[in-house]
Amino acid sequence: MTTRFAEKLDGLPATAALLVEADVGGISAALLAGRRRHAISVGSGGSAITAAFLARCRETLLGASTAVATPMDLVLGAAEIAEEHLWLFSAGADNGDIIAAVDAARIRRPERIDLVTRGADGAAARALDALPNAAVHTVPVAETKDGFLATHSLVAATGALLLACDLASEDPIGADLAPAFVAAVREAVGQAARRSAREMLASLTPNDTLVIIADPQLAAVAALIETSAWETALCAVQRTDARSLAHGRHTWLHHRESRTFMLALTGLDTRQIWAELAAGLPPGIRRASMDFGDCGRFRNAVGLVQGLVAVEAIGLAVGIDPGKPGIGDFGHALYASNALREMSARLGAAVRQKRAALLARDDPARSDTVVCGVEIQRLEAMAAQPIGGIVLDYDGTIVTNNARLDPPPRTVVDELVRLHRAGIVVAIATGRGGSAGEMLREVFPKDMHAHVFVGYYNGGYLQPLDVDIVVQPAPRDPLVAETDAWLRTNPWLFEGAYPGRDSGVQIAIPLSGLRRPEEFERNVTGCPPIASGAVRISRSGHSYDLFPAAVSKIAVVGRVREKLGEGPAIICVGDSGARYGNDNEMLSCPFGISVGRVCGRHDGCWSLFGTDLTGPDALVRLLGAFRTNGSGETRLDIVALGLDNAAAMSSYS
Repeated sequence: MTTRFAEKLDGLPATAALLVEADVGGISAALLAGRRRHAISVGSGGSAITAAFLARCRETLLGASTAVATPMDLVLGAAEIAEEHLWLFSAGADNGDIIAAVDAARIRRPERIDLVTRGADGAAARALDALPNAAVHTVPVAETKDGFLATHSLVAATGALLLACDLASEDPIGADLAPAFVAAVREAVGQAARRSAREMLASLTPNDTLVIIADPQLAAVAALIETSAWETALCAVQRTDARSLAHGRHTWLHHRESRTFMLALTGLDTRQIWAELAAGLPPGIRRASMDFGDCGRFRNAVGLVQGLVAVEAIGLAVGIDPGKPGIGDFGHALYASNALREMSARLGAAVRQKRAALLARDDPARSDTVVCGVEIQRLEAMAAQPIGGIVLDYDGTIVTNNARLDPPPRTVVDELVRLHRAGIVVAIATGRGGSAGEMLREVFPKDMHAHVFVGYYNGGYLQPLDVDIVVQPAPRDPLVAETDAWLRTNPWLFEGAYPGRDSGVQIAIPLSGLRRPEEFERNVTGCPPIASGAVRISRSGHSYDLFPAAVSKIAVVGRVREKLGEGPAIICVGDSGARYGNDNEMLSCPFGISVGRVCGRHDGCWSLFGTDLTGPDALVRLLGAFRTNGSGETRLDIVALGLDNAAAMSSYS
């Protein structure tokens, strides 16, 4: 009786033949575009096999490394992938997991995203169409109803990759490759090859464990046989290589000799290794081998078809049709679940940034705290409170660190003037001295100057903006003087002349003036005021600031609170929110918001937009979301922020 899976195999040459005229130029260009980048290759089910095949393609063609991952790996990953090339594989591009992967990719922002699919109309493909750094590549199949194991989609995608690699090669095979592939597929599914596979695997039973000993260069073929055997319930299966087996896994063979079948997938490099291993096995262990020559791209692509033929043979041996293995009702529900998509929707840019900081710190006392829930609580608290004041850092917040000598952007100034006119108390907490005041007096209306508090030198000297601190400088602090004197006697710390700027209440040392900026904090522990804790150090985007321990930007918040009295909230905004950043203390309050770095504490500094929107651009978005109602109250309109955390936004939609 002809099985459903046999019908699928019979039709594979037709799909392979479609590739002769297929346009693989887009895939080829994508391969070349990512040739100097590490890549992540993502797929699940049958597409995981294609993902593994891409890794072999990039390794052999470009000498490039590729991490093979599932959609869940991508959704939950915390690594920085901004410089990586992301490849996605999905037969129809319409299941919840691949859509979740696209959602995660949009937030994690890899350098480039390429999706290979037969389903150009799938939801994942449509979502990628809107992204400027993404491309969707469709491959032709002779049969769109692909069945339980996506055989046609697999052959189409891997065949397209094979041909695209040749097109990108410096020494291509050319027009002969596609016909050679079609001929090899036809031979692989021919009756002689299938009869040979049936004879080789005929002794397998449903109660056996199939141990696949695979050359690592055949990872895609091994994955195909392993996942197919498991997904269609043919038999228990495990995959390893010859030497990993020798390091302990042979114990299984000792205890279950009569219930083990070993299938070796070898090539030129591993034939002898397998031969030596096989010679030392107990005689009762059944074994067979399949050899794939040089294990190159072509032999792997054809090997996947040969692997499908082996799966058919295993199915015949154990009495199960791999194309129609029988699925429990619960299986349909498992496949249709949107759980991963819902998880991905909760991991917006701000949550991802915070998760990365939390994982870097790895506090065991807070390991059960749900990060998404903390963000939602923060947003709810900010939305519920009328706003009375706003305290802003200057460098990296009002202006970018690269443009710190330029006037504040007009977009920022206009929003702050608007809020001032609406009755919001505006204050500045900056590590700078008089230069910040000079800039602000130039851009703010004169009638506003007396009402804006400025905490110069990280809060060490508080004055209204209309006071020029060049004319009225801060009184000199003896601890700062002692620290300055010590630094001057240790010239080895600096590149060239001593670069410190001593304002009397703070010493600012530009990073560019340090010989080893990353070691500066450790190198100054011998300074008595620093060693005693009387003087502390914080870092901004461009300098180290040294000031008395009693000094804090929180003093600016306190001055605003004195003016407002109890009741309305004070929003604090800065960019250096990392644990030892000069905004951390100020931003760790319930209404603190970072437009740059965050810290690794749940109750510490958070951002709203993650790394997607930072500095003055993030500040303008935030300020624009402060809306004054008919009663004269100003509140934060969460919807106006345009956050990407669907779970958080659902409370306000």
